[in-house]
Amino acid sequence: MLLLLASSLVAVGSSLKHTGSISLRTSDKPSSASGDSGVGSYRQRLRNFQNVQYYGEFLLGGQKIDGIFDSGSFELLVRSTRCKGCAHPTSPYDRSKSNTYEKNGTIAKHVFGSGPCISMKGYEEVSVGPFKSKGQSFFEILAHQIQALDTAKFAAIVGIGPNFAYGNKDKTLLMSFGVKEFSICLQKPSNSDGYLTWGPTAKPEYKEKHYARAEVIGKHHWVTRMNNVTFGDPKLVPSEIVPCMSEGCAAIIDSGTSLIAAPAAALAKLSSQIKPIKEDCSNLHELPTLHFNIDGNDFALPPEAYVMRITGAVMEADSIWDILFFKPKIRKLNVCMPAFMTIEMVSQNGPVWILGMPFFRYYHTTFDRELQAMHFAVAGPDCAPQPYKVNGTTDTKALLAMDAALKQPMEVDVRSIVPPTLSGMIDLSKSNVIDL
Repeated sequence: MLLLLASSLVAVGSSLKHTGSISLRTSDKPSSASGDSGVGSYRQRLRNFQNVQYYGEFLLGGQKIDGIFDSGSFELLVRSTRCKGCAHPTSPYDRSKSNTYEKNGTIAKHVFGSGPCISMKGYEEVSVGPFKSKGQSFFEILAHQIQALDTAKFAAIVGIGPNFAYGNKDKTLLMSFGVKEFSICLQKPSNSDGYLTWGPTAKPEYKEKHYARAEVIGKHHWVTRMNNVTFGDPKLVPSEIVPCMSEGCAAIIDSGTSLIAAPAAALAKLSSQIKPIKEDCSNLHELPTLHFNIDGNDFALPPEAYVMRITGAVMEADSIWDILFFKPKIRKLNVCMPAFMTIEMVSQNGPVWILGMPFFRYYHTTFDRELQAMHFAVAGPDCAPQPYKVNGTTDTKALLAMDAALKQPMEVDVRSIVPPTLSGMIDLSKSNVIDL
């Protein structure tokens, strides 16, 4: 999601194969699966830009649009020719070229952490591969102050959250497609693409036996419980510097956020657990593994997953530098630092963390709307899911060993970082405690 630190909506007016796998439909492989909508499962390639933006193509009114498929939101928001003051680095949507556009006219204000956005609601035909929705509600951007959209490789934020927007009666795109289950995985090597699979990738009994499972506790977001975030062996870290140990945290698994986001106080505790990362990354091999517990399951990320090497003209990206937690004393090119940003949000389930793209490079994540659950497999070569559990147990060291040859941090152009874009319809009515 484009990180929405706080947001509101105001309406104005009216192939590694494993047992239990399911064949996928792609451009070169016919479907043999019975997907939720009757058209089978479809594996869509997500193009990688600077390792912080992953976007895919879809049709809106017959027009090819590039968008971020964002598990952190649920509405479809697109840069439009209605936006006269917008920069258009990629093709915008043009309603005058569509025979299927239907006017609604409601004006909405989305207030994101990265800036406000004014849009107009309408209805249009939306297609992704074999999936099609007629009369799908969407929002055309009329004006915005979101810096990332001026240079982004995407023109749309395609929300694939689990449920309706707050107070909204319109179906989400997943509902319209009849897709009850989808999966996201990003390949590990720098500048490699990722994949979004619409429909099932494994049989339910196989997932229950070999994948890690986490209950979705949010009404509107893919959020679950998280505890005990540590660098190194959790048993050896003093409890007073372990985030989420006493109160617990809420973790949003978000395909649209470039880094890992957490409260500043939690990141301060983490920083006390780790030695300084040398700017040239020369001590990467000495850094510990990052451990965290998601709904009773232990997960791990090696240093090459949570360390990034900053590139690009950083002096042109002050607003992005402001959200990073680990800031170097001097802003310069080719400097290494942890891939964390700050977000101050509190929910009924504790402080909010957002696990973004670094998580999806190591864990193939399946989102199940019907079961209200997420299942996690180990991301293998070409994003093929590999068992998280073997004979009922998991061996973290063995899981990470397969990627030991990488040992290089992800290179990131700071200008292209996408902050979290939690849904623009977040309910802040309960004393600033967010209802996720």
